Amino acid sequence: MRLENITIGQVLLQRLKTMADENAFEYRDAFYTWRDLDELSDVFAVKLLKCGIKYDTHVAIWGGNTPNWIITYVALAKIGAVSVLINPRYKEEELAKTFEYSDVEYVCYGDCCSNSKNIIDHLNDRNIGKVKEYMYMGKNEHYREGRAQILKNLNPSDMENLKKAENKVTPQHIASIVFTSGTTSFPKGVMLTHYQLVNISREAVEQMKWETGDRMCMSVPLFHCFGLSTGFLASLRVGFCIYLLPELHTSCILKCIHKYKITILNGVPTIFLALLSNPERRKYDLSSLKSGIIAGSKVFKEDYLKICKELKFKKLQQSYGQTETSPCVTFNGYDDSMNIKCISVGKVIPNVKIKIVSTKDGHDLGPYESGEILVKGFNVMKGYYKCTRQNCEKVKDGWLYTGDIGYVDNCENLYITGRKKDIIIRSGENISPVEIEEAILRYPGVLQVKVFGIPVPVVQEEIAACIVAENGKLDVDGLVRYLKKHIADYKVPKYIYIFKKFPMNLNGKVNVKQLKKEVQWKVSKEEDYDFNRTASTD
Repeated sequence: MRLENITIGQVLLQRLKTMADENAFEYRDAFYTWRDLDELSDVFAVKLLKCGIKYDTHVAIWGGNTPNWIITYVALAKIGAVSVLINPRYKEEELAKTFEYSDVEYVCYGDCCSNSKNIIDHLNDRNIGKVKEYMYMGKNEHYREGRAQILKNLNPSDMENLKKAENKVTPQHIASIVFTSGTTSFPKGVMLTHYQLVNISREAVEQMKWETGDRMCMSVPLFHCFGLSTGFLASLRVGFCIYLLPELHTSCILKCIHKYKITILNGVPTIFLALLSNPERRKYDLSSLKSGIIAGSKVFKEDYLKICKELKFKKLQQSYGQTETSPCVTFNGYDDSMNIKCISVGKVIPNVKIKIVSTKDGHDLGPYESGEILVKGFNVMKGYYKCTRQNCEKVKDGWLYTGDIGYVDNCENLYITGRKKDIIIRSGENISPVEIEEAILRYPGVLQVKVFGIPVPVVQEEIAACIVAENGKLDVDGLVRYLKKHIADYKVPKYIYIFKKFPMNLNGKVNVKQLKKEVQWKVSKEEDYDFNRTASTD
């Protein structure tokens, strides 16, 4: 595939030439055409310019999968502002840290939760970092009301200023800062260009053979690189319609597939496994499903085969990547056998290289030799924002050190066998144990803490926290309440165990392997496994 040197805004112009009045996306039974997206993003872009937002201004988008998220994203891309994509489940302290770190000057927010407005008001009172203004993105159901009059009110000078701003944007300009947890205590901002996002989305379309007549259910969040690149931007590339969900629950996904005859469903393994577990699944007609990407975390062979069989997927392709690679690195071949698809993440995409190196001395390894996966190509990030040391460690001579462990076979198929650092992956979310440990250590009475993931059904990993407390006692319910005030709910450990002391290695470090064994044994004894439970005590 020949790489294209164009911007996100220019891709939209291409779409308007032939499909201006075709549906681009749907939300709550309301459809928006490509012309709607262009005009509404023009209106918002003019508003942004008048507020002082310009080329290279950092603007956060804090909201769920809604039309206004997409409109805001495109408006920012048009004028060359850098969109800083924020998890809608973040709470006040997480938002404050993220805004400060990423030098956000403006925040576009939606109705993320019941108290979104209160959170924004508190942040506004605190004068966070460089933030100048918080801008409400509006109620999606009423966004188009009065649009014709608004368009008439846009005077020639407004449109001229918008055109000047658009002409300044280049493909090599940073389009977005997307966050990845990695293994540090605070998420790092990955800088991705228009060029990278545009070409990765195009590659996904090519690999998956998606067409104009396809219909995609957006079951992954847009603030994730997965949802952005292989979801919305892929639809922008080829022109198929995407269907946005009010909530990312399996019941909503099933209804959407049934009602709109969805042909494409992307997701992390957890989503597909949860669909299989939904007791109402057989009430819905899912026969329209044709293809999809399963990625974000490891899928076991048995689970992959079960998903394909039960959901009758014709082409469910594994893909490997990271936020740092925009995110795609490999895809299963479209016509690969099921024997390969169920165990391999496929071959490297065009214009990208991979190699496997020894974790001990860094020398190149051959087929079937397991080591760290390195990636080089157009998709590799421009770097972590304001993280000079981490950038030097992560990218060397153009090679991205992924931290993932794997090997290739004689046919150059890649297999993932583990990860260098113990990131917890729960429902496709990368979660830093260190961040949770730091939060727990701030709670009175905690002396030591160790956090890690343990394998469980459906969500793949649950978070377990092992704590050494003063006098061997701790108010676990109080700790949970405390954590829910300071970190997102999905980061709160499901299992909390109190220890008198931790098992130690001869070198004086905590014996994590032994600790995990003890926790897994404790969990196995809890026969009434309940996915809504928050914590268990020893």
